[in-house]
Amino acid sequence: MSEVLLEIKGVSKFFAGLVAIDNLSMKVKKGQIYGIIGPNGAGKTTLFNCITGIYTPEKGEILWKGKDIKGTAPHKIANLGILRTFQTIRLFKEMSVAENIMSGRHIKSKQRWYNGLFPTPAYFKDEKKQWEKVGELMEFFNLSKYATHPAGDLSYGVQRRIEMARALAAEPELLILDEPAAGLNEKETIELAQTIRQIQKMGVTVMMIEHDMDMVMSLTEYITVINFGAKISEGTPSQVQNDPVVIEAYIGIEDEEDEQ
Repeated sequence: MSEVLLEIKGVSKFFAGLVAIDNLSMKVKKGQIYGIIGPNGAGKTTLFNCITGIYTPEKGEILWKGKDIKGTAPHKIANLGILRTFQTIRLFKEMSVAENIMSGRHIKSKQRWYNGLFPTPAYFKDEKKQWEKVGELMEFFNLSKYATHPAGDLSYGVQRRIEMARALAAEPELLILDEPAAGLNEKETIELAQTIRQIQKMGVTVMMIEHDMDMVMSLTEYITVINFGAKISEGTPSQVQNDPVVIEAYIGIEDEEDEQ
C-alpha cells in the first residue's frame, strides 16, 4: 500500500457564518497526481489555502506524514515540502526569469542575508550551487532563452512555466497547482500535462485543481469532487466521470447558465 502523504480529516472552514468547506476528508498518497474538481465557488481554492497555511480551518485536521499542521504559518509549510502555484500568477514582474526562479531557492540555501556582506568561500560555493539548480530548472521548463528577460514582459503561458519552476526550485514533496491550465491554449495545455507527468517521475506528488476536464480525466489518478464545500464523489477518473451525482452537479450548473 502506498504511503499517505497528506490526509484531510473532517476539515471545515467558515467565513462570516457561511460554510466554505464542510467536513471534508481525503487522502493523498505519495507519488499520485490527485485532482480536485467541482463547480466555481465549490471551495476548492479555500481547501488549498487551508493546506498551505493561508487559512486556518475551524474544525478538523490536516495531517502531513501523520502530523497535524493545521494553523502552521505558510513559510513553515513550505519548509516541510509543500509548495504551490496560484490561480492568478504571482511573479516578480520586474525581475528576470532567472531571478524569479532563484527566489524559490532561498529555503534551500544554507547562507543567511548577512553572509552576503562579508562573502566567504562557503558563501560563493553555496551561491554557485543555487544558480546551477536554477539553470537546470530553466532547461527543464524550456525557459533558458528567457533567462534575463523581465518575467512581466513574457506571454501568459511562459509565465505559468516560470511560476511552476519557482515552486519546484524549493524541491517540494507535494506540488499544489491551482488551475495550471487557466488561460493556456490547446498546445500549451498538452505540453503542461506532459510536464506534470515528468514532475511526477521526479518523485514529486502533485495535487491540482483544474476545470479542463479532458486534462483532468487523462492526467489524474484519483479525484475528489467538491460542491458547496462538501465532497460529493471520489474515485478514479472513470468512476467519477460516470457518477450520477457528479453528472447532476455539472449539468445543473450548465442548465442555470443556459437559462441566463
